[in-house]
Amino acid sequence: MLPPFSVFIAKFPNEFSCHHAPKAVNESLCWWDAILVKSGCSQSLKPHQHIDPDLWVNASTSWGIGIIYSSLWYAWALTPGWKVDGRDIGWAKSMVLELTVLILIDQNFQDCSIVICSDNTGIISTYHKGRSRNIPHNNTICRITSCSIPNNITIIPTYVESLLNRADPISRSILGLPHLCVVSPPALPLELLGLLWNI
Repeated sequence: MLPPFSVFIAKFPNEFSCHHAPKAVNESLCWWDAILVKSGCSQSLKPHQHIDPDLWVNASTSWGIGIIYSSLWYAWALTPGWKVDGRDIGWAKSMVLELTVLILIDQNFQDCSIVICSDNTGIISTYHKGRSRNIPHNNTICRITSCSIPNNITIIPTYVESLLNRADPISRSILGLPHLCVVSPPALPLELLGLLWNI
């Protein structure tokens, strides 16, 4: 949540210039205030167990979000009008990582590093860097961090070819077997309400 500050500072040609703080800076200040006020925002140093739970993720602008966890599948459709305010396919694909972390927490994963298979190199790179120039992408990374730290989870997004990505058909509305659909997925964060609906 630091990029809004660096972008804002770069707009000052000298130390005498005045600018009004943009919305992104104010939102970042609120986020940092909320995080630093918490007593449990430290990162555990407990050793991580490396786990590959057979997780596959994808998003498509043509329909929505698909996640496969072993033999089970999750699906969310993107609602009409979602592609505004900087939200794009990159945001959708980064949001898939956020939804996957919520699933992992719902499944009681803790103190582990977890492999997540994705076919999007841009989002993998953005996650590893921990920042993006796109504000909605950054917000997603912040929410991932806020959720994963208390559970001492580290995700390892790993590239797979699109043709091999098991979640690709689901993200395009080619759904899996009905009895393997997870009917009670984790609750969406407030920021995503109205942008997705669960199948």
